[in-house]
This record gives sequence, structure tokens and C-alpha cells, in this order.
Amino acid sequence: MSAVLNIAENAQRAEWRDCVVPLSADFTLVSGERLSQPKIALRLYGEPTKPVIVVAGGISAGRIVADAGGEKGWWSDYVADGRVIDLRNYCVLGFDFLPNPEEQAITISTKDQARAIGAGLDALEIATLDTFVGSSYGGMVALAFAEAFPDRIKNLAIISAADKPHPFGTGLRGVQRRIVEFAREHDDAAAGVALARQLAMVTYRSAAEFETRFDHAPGNAAGDPYTVCDYLIARGGAFQMDAQRFITLSDSIDRHTVDLTKIKARTLFVAAQGDQLSPPKDVRRCANAVPRARYVEIVSQYGHDAFLKEAASIGPFIDRFLKESVS
Repeated sequence: MSAVLNIAENAQRAEWRDCVVPLSADFTLVSGERLSQPKIALRLYGEPTKPVIVVAGGISAGRIVADAGGEKGWWSDYVADGRVIDLRNYCVLGFDFLPNPEEQAITISTKDQARAIGAGLDALEIATLDTFVGSSYGGMVALAFAEAFPDRIKNLAIISAADKPHPFGTGLRGVQRRIVEFAREHDDAAAGVALARQLAMVTYRSAAEFETRFDHAPGNAAGDPYTVCDYLIARGGAFQMDAQRFITLSDSIDRHTVDLTKIKARTLFVAAQGDQLSPPKDVRRCANAVPRARYVEIVSQYGHDAFLKEAASIGPFIDRFLKESVS
């Protein structure tokens, strides 16, 4: 593993380690562009002698999947000792999406992300994945990986993602990117990203959830925020992402496409009712197109964010899927 640079690890025992894998000098993106910093950052939980599961989420997710080193994992409700993806039984690999933080906005596809993961696995001497679990954008990347490397993956679990974006989502993300560009032109890129995130939160959740959470309580004057606006403003302010990176990853969602017939892996598709970005009908269509696929649909008021909020509902399906793989 000489190509891997270990940059951090648990000092108590080898529970996890961060590493950076340099990509080859001729690593060219589908767009024809090249990364100014060709590398991928990974976090490995446990030892790769165990069955390896790659876990990926939305564009704000990254390599910190489980709680470790004082950091909160974005999917720790699923990935931990004794949980659905049990770290006593599996080695879990998380990764940071390209582009790297110091790079300018460039055109990156889910196929590029998949190829970079493949290079990371090569460097770590991991020939085959037991499972790739992907949610939202991570689900798109997982599909792209299964298409590109059909013989390197046994199982595939896709939550709230399809083979291509829905036009509703593409339209809204286009507005978000134009908001960010407008703000950049007026020297306030951070405000643009915060506004774009506010708009995104409306699409991540459902009208049913908003109805149960927020009362109709007008302010004293025109322009005063309503309760639901206060929530969105807070979520936008809490979101930290460089404007260049936001534009690149948002655009990457909208150029995503895969050929489902090339996927050989045993596959689980999970959809959530009320998901505006990956409607159940699109996810079901994908399940019907993949040769060895199962489709499940959950009832949730959280819409697209069900993969983050509904561990009690989604977890048992993933647990059964993984156990069936080893039975």
C-alpha cells in the first residue's frame, strides 16, 4: 500500500485511519478536465480483512461516516458496534467527494467519483467490495460504481437515488446555482450558498412535515420571517461549503446517468413516500431494470431526508439484506 499516505489514526487502537490516495497523473475527468490536486481522501474503519462496505451520502457528507476521534459521523445511527452496519463484523470505508477543497469548480460526474473510489480500493489492496451503500448523491455514485466495476461489487444498497435526476430537482438546483453565482458576483458567496441551502431544505423535506412542525404566525411587518422561514434561515446558516465546491457537486447530480442493465450486483432499492427529488416511481423503475433487485418503499414525512431520519424504518431492510448475503 505504498501509494497510500496515512494522515491520522486512532492512537488507542486501530479502529480507524484517514488516508489520502494519489490518483494517477493521467486521471482525466469525463469532461476532459483534470484535477489540480489529483487525490482522494478516505477513512477506513476497522481492518480490510473483514468484508468491506463503502458508505456514501448526500453532497455534504464525507469520509466521517461513524463516530470516531471525537467527531460525529453523519450516518452513525447505522454504522457502529451493534448497529445495522456492525463495525465488529465489517470494515467500513468512507470518502470525500471530488473536487478536493483547494480546487476550483470543475465539471465532475458520478462516473469520475466511481473511478476515484476504484483507484482508492486499488491502493488499499481491496479487490472486491462486499457492499456499497449509497444514499442521495452517494446512491448515484454507488450506481455509477456498480456500472463501471460490475465484477468488484457483490451487493448494492441504494436509498433515495435513481439512474438519472428528476427534472423537478434539476430545475431547483439550477436556481440554487444561479443564486450562488449572483452572490459571488456581488462578493458575498457565503450568503449565496446559505440561500441555496435554504431552498434545498424545502426539497429535502416534505409538505407533510412542514405542516406538522410550523404554525401560521405572521410577523408584525411585511418581510418579517415566519416560523418556517426561521428554520430555513438557521439551516442555511449552519451549512458550510465553499461556493465553488457547491456548484461542482450540485451540477454533478444533474449530469448523472447510468446504464442499469450493466449492474450485476444483488441490489436493494429503498424509496420514501413524499421524496420530491427521487420519487418512488423512479426508484421502482430502476429496481425493475436491474436484473437482481428488490424494491421497498417506506412511509415517511421526511421525504428525501428519510435516509438520515428514518433509521428505525430503513435499518431493518438493510440489516436483512446484509444478512441474506452471508446466509
